[in-house]
Amino acid sequence: MRSMRFLLLAALIGVFLMATQAIPQTYSGQEMSAQEKQMMEMMKKYGMPGKNHELLKNYVGDWDIEAKSWSKPGGQPMTSKATQKSQLIFDGRFVKCQFEGTMMGHKFLGLEIIGYDLYQNKYITFWIDSMSTNFFLTTGTLDTSGKVLTDTGNWPDPMSGGMTKVKNVTTFTQDGKYKFEMYMIMPDGKEFKSMELLATRKM
Repeated sequence: MRSMRFLLLAALIGVFLMATQAIPQTYSGQEMSAQEKQMMEMMKKYGMPGKNHELLKNYVGDWDIEAKSWSKPGGQPMTSKATQKSQLIFDGRFVKCQFEGTMMGHKFLGLEIIGYDLYQNKYITFWIDSMSTNFFLTTGTLDTSGKVLTDTGNWPDPMSGGMTKVKNVTTFTQDGKYKFEMYMIMPDGKEFKSMELLATRKM
């Protein structure tokens, strides 16, 4: 009976704790155990957005995107234009970015979710798009200036049938723009810049 009460408590915490920002001292008319109180405190600690989530506000707005992509090192880039709409979700815990452009002459849609995981002490980015069935995840950190976010990950590589290492660098500038650069890590460890996006907020 007590285990079921504990499980129910955990479920209710996940739904209501962050909204109320208060920790009740009783549950179902009974005083909580020390274990239950500790659980609630930990969920509050890792569930409330903090100073690291302030970075997410830099993405908010409607953007014009100038895109460049390279198929091989030293080659001429393919250029295109795109748009992006970004908004904070779940009380600032995440930012949702919806991308719309073209790729190889076809309409291209992308969805990106960026957040800061207080438990892992890392920024985490999730990406899906209309031209693949893959889930792309990267984790990263912000530099001491607070202007450069660098994240890395291992992504599916259909060409090799395996995984490939990637590094993404997002640089925020004082004029309110930001630049996103994607690098593929070659087998010899060298970095190949495969994409660059320059985002300018619409007036």
